Amino acid sequence: MGHPTDDPSRSRDDPPTSSSLSLHTLEDTTDLPPPYTDEPELAPAQPTPHSTASHFTRPLILIDSAYHLPGAAEIRPEDKRAATTSSILSRDAETLYRAIRRQMKLPPRPILSVRGTHSESSNDGKKKQNNTVTDFQFQLDLAETMLTGWEAGQGDGIANWFTAYVNKDNDEMLAYRGGRLRSRAHTPKSAKYGAIALEDDSDARLIGADAEAGSESLSAVDREHHVLKHIDADLKMWCERYCQDPTPVKSFTLHRHLKAFNKKTFTNALETHIRDLNYRGSVTFDQFSAHGSVTVYSPHWINRLRLNRFVWWTVVILQLWIITWPIIWLMEKRYEVASTQWNAALESDVTTGLRNCYAQGRDESQLAAFWAPAVKQAAWTRRQGDCALLTRIDAERVQGLTTEQLLGLRENESAAEIERRERVNRGEGGFVDGIIGLARGVSEIHQDYRLRMGWGGSS
Repeated sequence: MGHPTDDPSRSRDDPPTSSSLSLHTLEDTTDLPPPYTDEPELAPAQPTPHSTASHFTRPLILIDSAYHLPGAAEIRPEDKRAATTSSILSRDAETLYRAIRRQMKLPPRPILSVRGTHSESSNDGKKKQNNTVTDFQFQLDLAETMLTGWEAGQGDGIANWFTAYVNKDNDEMLAYRGGRLRSRAHTPKSAKYGAIALEDDSDARLIGADAEAGSESLSAVDREHHVLKHIDADLKMWCERYCQDPTPVKSFTLHRHLKAFNKKTFTNALETHIRDLNYRGSVTFDQFSAHGSVTVYSPHWINRLRLNRFVWWTVVILQLWIITWPIIWLMEKRYEVASTQWNAALESDVTTGLRNCYAQGRDESQLAAFWAPAVKQAAWTRRQGDCALLTRIDAERVQGLTTEQLLGLRENESAAEIERRERVNRGEGGFVDGIIGLARGVSEIHQDYRLRMGWGGSS
């Protein structure tokens, strides 16, 4: 895998230009349940030779409902973003702060779409036509098998798999700070902000870049707590500014980023496993990050319409976006000052002695080998349509099975089938046993022929 991109112009000893912290310091102060559930029946993940983690605990299950926002529609695992027009989140800064802070602890959901197709030609006597036939189409939810850090108390203490960022005043970084365009400083519509005192935090007085003052003289541990204190204060400050902004059309967005994952290596290894089935069609892969962003919109009728799928498609099909999008751009004030970065891997670092380390103890090739049995079974059974999303549980359920067992060939016989064969061998089989045996024999011949001669080829 690759490595997280850092700003080369920034020294390790310099204070950050925006508030940032690793996950194991971002403690959850809410009373809500954690975004995962325990799985006592699953075995712990095993470390690879490349990893330096002192221990690997079994991953937990991400709860889809944890990504839900107040006032939002039901969220699906493959949704690219979550959005809501809840009025309380646009008027109550404390409620907004708690909602965004909790969402910052949840990772993006890397989804890999796998599609196999072949073309068939037909001739109706007048002209020759080529039709594309889909053999299989399913998706892999990779989050639980390649990311870590979202499980409370499960960090390995060495690798920083997660980092949160919140922009500060005068940090010289371009960001949407309550305007139509990116800017390097916040400019209120009325008077400039002075020191902002927040509830339950009498020490959180934010005056531009002074929030990081004195951090250079602190130790590494103290500096981390220092940054933690001010990232909370900065986030509260932006929530206050958003809720106090009188603009009717506005939005507050949290972005989630995935880093250090080599898609090409992973997909090349997966395609090799699919070709082991003697599949001769075309295999394509498409990756995107589900839940890549969280947006809170003000409860204005324009925002409500833009979240309506029927209205959205109507605007696109009729090309009304030529008129509507410029209007929205002129009216909307955007706050995009918070983001999180989730690392699938960390490369070697001479200064810390850290060797190549992977979030779940698997590099891309090993991750592909882990998913291979489930992918083979899904491709062979031509899985597509509803219920075509494979999760970590689906992959673990078929670990250790042979190819014949995965594909449902002769080695995978049920107890009832074994008993039927024994009755036939003893001469006690009836008419129904003969019909079942004939049907099963034809099916086995077809499956063997398909595996040996190939399938999915264009014609």
